[in-house]
Amino acid sequence: NHMVKGLAERDRVRDLLGKVVSAPIAEELLSKTIELGGEEREVTILFSDLRDFTALCEGRAPREILALLNNYLTRISAVIDENGGVVDKFVGDAVMALYGAPLQHADDGERAVSTALGMLRALEGLNAEFQEQGLRRLEMGVGINTALVVAGNMGSQTRMNYTVIGDGVNLASRLEGLCKKYGVSVIASETTRVLAPGFAFRELDWVRVKGKSEPVTIYEPVGESDKIDPRALRELEAYNEALALYRSRRWDQAGVRFAELRREFPDCYIYQVYLDRAAEFLRSPPGADWDGSHTFHEK
Repeated sequence: NHMVKGLAERDRVRDLLGKVVSAPIAEELLSKTIELGGEEREVTILFSDLRDFTALCEGRAPREILALLNNYLTRISAVIDENGGVVDKFVGDAVMALYGAPLQHADDGERAVSTALGMLRALEGLNAEFQEQGLRRLEMGVGINTALVVAGNMGSQTRMNYTVIGDGVNLASRLEGLCKKYGVSVIASETTRVLAPGFAFRELDWVRVKGKSEPVTIYEPVGESDKIDPRALRELEAYNEALALYRSRRWDQAGVRFAELRREFPDCYIYQVYLDRAAEFLRSPPGADWDGSHTFHEK
C-alpha cells in the first residue's frame, strides 16, 4: 500500500509539473539531478505579444479578463506544441517559446517560423469569435531569433526556472517590438531565415536595435515557398528593386517605386516607411559613411 501510494504521488507530481512548465521541460527536470547551471546551445527563441489587450480589458471584471487571456494562451500554446516548441514562460499576454532546448530538432528554425504563422491564424479564429461578441479586434507581434545561448536552470537553490539567457534572447524580444515600426506581425533575424528554407521572406531592413552596435538584417516571413501566389512574388520583386535603389542612394527613383507600390498595396505599411525615409534623405542627405542601415534608439 505504501508503494502504491508513493507511485500515485510521483505521478501526481509529474502531472502537476507538466502543467506548471512544458512537458519536455518537466521530463528534463525529472530525469536529472536538479541543480543550478546550464550549457551553451543553439536555440531559436520566439517572443509574442498582443497589441491593445489592455484596452480590451478596460471596464471588464478580473474574472472575465482572465477567461479571455486563458482562451488566447490555450490556443497559442497548442500551436507551439504542434510544432515541437516549448513554452518557456507567460508574462501577462506575452509568450516566450524555445526551439532547441531542452529538445533539439534539425529544423528548429523552420518550426519557429511555422509557429509564428500558425499563431496568426489562431488569432484570426479568436478575432472572429470576438466580432460575434462585439469585442474589439486584437493584433499580435512576434519576434524570432536563432543564437548560441546558455540553457539550463536559473534562479536560487530554493526556486529555479529552466530557461535560456544571452544576447540572442534580447534580440528576439527587440524584434517583436519592431513589428509596430514596420506594420508587420512577424519579424525574423537573418540567422533564423537561413534555417527556414521552406519559407519565403521579405527583407525589411538592416537595423541597429537598442543595446546593439552591430546592425542585423531583419525579415518578414510571407508564407511557405511553394504556396506563394504569382501576384505576391511580383510584389516582392518590385519591392526588392525599390529597396536596391534606396540603398544605392537613388532616393528620388526609390520614392517613385515605393509610391507605386503604396498605391497598389495600400495595406502594406513598409512602403510608407521607405517613402518617408527617401523624402527625408532628399531634403537632408546622410554623410558619405551611410551604409543603408537604420538605428533605433528605443525598444
